[in-house]
Amino acid sequence: MDLPSNAMGDEDDQTQRPDLPSFMVISPSDVEQAALIVQRMYSPQTDPNSSQSLQRDLFELQRRPEAWGLVVPFVNSHDPQVQFFGAHTAQVKIARDWDQWPTLYAQALRDMLLNLTAQAAANGVSRVVMRKLYVALSSLALRLCPAEPSLWQDWIKDSLVALMATPAVESAPDFLQIAVEEVRSADLLAAAKARMQASLRLALPFVMQLFMGHLPVRPDVSVSARLAWLKAVEAWVASALPGDELTTLVSILIELLRNRDSFVGTCDVLEEIMSKSALSGGKGTKVLTDPLLQWVASEGHLILQESLSNGGPDETSHAFCKLLLALGDHSTDYLVSKIDQPLVQTLLKVLLGFTGFPGWYGVDEDESEVRPSSSDPKFCCANPRFKKMTLQFWSALQDSIIDSEFGDEDSTAKQASIKALDLELVLTLVRKARWPTVEEGIRTWAKGLLVPIIHETPSDAILPLSIRSPRTDQKEKFQNFRRDLGDTLINTYYVLRDDFFNPILPTVIELLAPGGVPVGGWEGVEAAIYSIKTIQEAIPVGPNQNLSRVFGPEVLGKLPMQGHEQIRRTALDLVGSYATWFHAQETPDLLMNAMSYVVAAFSEPLLSLHAARALRDLCENNRKALSNHIDSFSNLYANLPSIPDTEKAKVLQAICSVIQALPLKDAIGPVEGVVAPLVVSLGESLNRAPQTPEEARTSTVAQLHALSGCAKGLTNNTDPLLEFSTADEDLESVRLMEQAREDPRMTELRNKIIQVLTLAMSIWSADAEVGDAVSDLIKAITSLPSDNTLLSLPPGPVLELVCAAAQRQTTAVWLSLATMLTTQLDSATSNVSHLLGKADKTSNRNADRAVVERGTAMLVQYTLTFLSAPSAMENNPDVVRAFFTFLTTVSNSFPSAIVTLPPPLASALMECAIKGLTLPERYSLVDAAKFLSTFSRRAIANPDYVDGAKVLLKQHGPAMSQALLSGIGGASPRSTIPNLVELLAILLAKIPEHRTWMKETLYSPVMENPRLTREAKDKFLFAATSSRSSRQTSEAANEFSLVARGLDGSGFGYASLPA
Repeated sequence: MDLPSNAMGDEDDQTQRPDLPSFMVISPSDVEQAALIVQRMYSPQTDPNSSQSLQRDLFELQRRPEAWGLVVPFVNSHDPQVQFFGAHTAQVKIARDWDQWPTLYAQALRDMLLNLTAQAAANGVSRVVMRKLYVALSSLALRLCPAEPSLWQDWIKDSLVALMATPAVESAPDFLQIAVEEVRSADLLAAAKARMQASLRLALPFVMQLFMGHLPVRPDVSVSARLAWLKAVEAWVASALPGDELTTLVSILIELLRNRDSFVGTCDVLEEIMSKSALSGGKGTKVLTDPLLQWVASEGHLILQESLSNGGPDETSHAFCKLLLALGDHSTDYLVSKIDQPLVQTLLKVLLGFTGFPGWYGVDEDESEVRPSSSDPKFCCANPRFKKMTLQFWSALQDSIIDSEFGDEDSTAKQASIKALDLELVLTLVRKARWPTVEEGIRTWAKGLLVPIIHETPSDAILPLSIRSPRTDQKEKFQNFRRDLGDTLINTYYVLRDDFFNPILPTVIELLAPGGVPVGGWEGVEAAIYSIKTIQEAIPVGPNQNLSRVFGPEVLGKLPMQGHEQIRRTALDLVGSYATWFHAQETPDLLMNAMSYVVAAFSEPLLSLHAARALRDLCENNRKALSNHIDSFSNLYANLPSIPDTEKAKVLQAICSVIQALPLKDAIGPVEGVVAPLVVSLGESLNRAPQTPEEARTSTVAQLHALSGCAKGLTNNTDPLLEFSTADEDLESVRLMEQAREDPRMTELRNKIIQVLTLAMSIWSADAEVGDAVSDLIKAITSLPSDNTLLSLPPGPVLELVCAAAQRQTTAVWLSLATMLTTQLDSATSNVSHLLGKADKTSNRNADRAVVERGTAMLVQYTLTFLSAPSAMENNPDVVRAFFTFLTTVSNSFPSAIVTLPPPLASALMECAIKGLTLPERYSLVDAAKFLSTFSRRAIANPDYVDGAKVLLKQHGPAMSQALLSGIGGASPRSTIPNLVELLAILLAKIPEHRTWMKETLYSPVMENPRLTREAKDKFLFAATSSRSSRQTSEAANEFSLVARGLDGSGFGYASLPA
């Protein structure tokens, strides 16, 4: 097949050189045929299937030793695609197939590749191909330089000299950039890494000479060349330039900031110096920080003014802002120590200007607070690494201020400067938190889209909601930005304390004083209220005059009660966030004002979610205070049917949390009055299931959630670590609860709950939504006896219900519930009668054990049946994980439940667990290993179960050994090795026969792996079987796993060993 006339250049005489291996000699016709394959693969006329086939052919060609001979003629081709494949082949062969190249010809390859690269640069080969050749050169240096003795110690200088002799002005800096990056990312052992670093140091004087000669603005250095040298300097900063050389470069770089053509590249280098070099972490303030502060004060600040005048940031201002942020991150403590000095004040004012730059985050500032204008397509995407960096700087500055200790002589001036700065920062951040008004939204949220609409629409027309409102993604970005802004405000509050309110609260009160809609709309008030909400966690619980004004008639009392959803949503969230603060107030007046505001919002569906959350939090944290007003909740309960089902559970939880604070004898009636109708409604929904299944199912889910809300509300919310009570008081509390639970009304109510729960689980056990609702209810309505409520159900009967549901449909939900209930039954005080001294502890434990043993047998049978289907374990990792987690809990608390399983069932369980050790899904494998480890350790340690456990483990020992060693030997993810090794160590310690099984497995065909030599297996076997500690076994297994994966001897392998 003939090639196009321009496909190949002249035959290179190096293909015939006698000082190269024989496989480097390839006939011109073979070269042309190979080039034709490359051209066909990249041709747009080639169909995808043919392209994939050609790609496979080229891959196979690259693997052969003869592919070395394609490098020179391909790179010398006139076809760019062939050139690229030739350079890529050089890189691949050196990195992947170095063993093919005879050691005798190593220096010949070096000379050939160096000459080829210089020739390509001289011929004007594209930078893409040249960069591939630079990578190949660096890869070759990584092979030759660390050798003993070194075969190419001065590789940097040799390469630079060759490239500098060509007319390609960007070749030398491009090579320098790639060379140091390749050395930095190379996976080398410590000794080889040290030799490569030594080669960089050897070349440093020559490299610095080039840097110093090409960075200053000179007529003989083009802008593109200077930018390339700046990139090279940036790459060398972190890895190879010591402090003295950096100090020399800094002065040149700061001078270069005056040149706008290379401003962005210069900023990038300075940022790298301040963040990753020997001068990072606050070093070099005299040679780096002070000169930069002087430049900002004299010239730099004008860049911000230019951006404001031009109506938006550009590439220069974006780079300038990043430079200032890097300076702030580098010199935070230094800036605080000089915060009252004019140079620092200028810097902080410029940063405040960037923080308050006009526009809304999500539209004008898509990826960072300061970014090029979104109207300029060239700068539509800023670097996401700098997202929200100004906020991070202000937070770091506040942290440094808090940690600083000022001397008496300058404390006053510095404190005054800090206060003035932070007050201005608060105002700036509150302005940035403001949502756009309707008119501003038209100009921003749909920027560019609405210009013709605005001009063609009458001024009094109402625009469609889709036009007036932000897009969802824009709104989410702005909401996320406000959350980050709130974190910064918290740090600012820690510095200002009560002064935080000074710049915003008086303004809000003044705006609200006349009543009605404030001047400028509600958006400014909403931003201020949101800002106060964000600092809630920092404000001490106690009297606070500012908050009293916020929740009093001056602010909360003036907020709208109808319409204006945004301000009302924020106000409701504000009330909910400060729920704990109301608890510490001397009078309930502010609390009741807040309650009234919240309850009024239930009339509007758009606010019901926020109102329900606020009500729940208020009632949860103010139970005692609100219990005195229990009668006022009757109206709220009466309006319950008008509240959406999605929020009804939260409202009921709020009501029941207040009921919980009543004396127990007074709480029985209200609990019955709230819960009994729900149980009746749930029963009616279940009875309607045969006639109207979908409607009944929806109603059932809502009623189950409502019952869950009641159960959660009745749970005591007191933190036991903060509640100081004696053992006698605890027993008295349990006695009173038990007495109240024995009330016939409560006994009947709990029985009815079990009845409807049983019916719901029998009808819809396979329905995911009903299953989740049942799970939520069971979690809320069961507990340890010491935490019992009037509604708490005993775990034993509920476990039986869960087992019955699992028989109908085995799901992770039922298995997870079984795990929780088993934990409750495991408590040494799992029976109230025992707590009160009315029953024997042993008899209670035996009863609980019997329940768990019956339940375990059922769940094991049902789950094994479910997982026995083809690929069931692989396709249902949630069930597998929940199953093994349940078994781990059972093994830890009731190992008899596993040992006493019928032999066929126990054998099937062990087979399932062993298969779990071979699953590709990491978490399932880990849970299977945890179960087997826990069972082996706990059962063998118990004299009552040791014989049965050993019989079971010996029966399946060989298969378990095979699964473990296969996993450690490469079949399982490396992150699972600690779990596999733990099980292996237990079996070696507890089952002597396991040493024999381990030896048989290691030398069987199952463990065939070219990397696992006889020597490696012998070493591992000896270390594991002779070890006296699990740590030694773990070290041996880790070493064996590295050998099996070919990672022994690599820095990555040892650095990434599991902890």
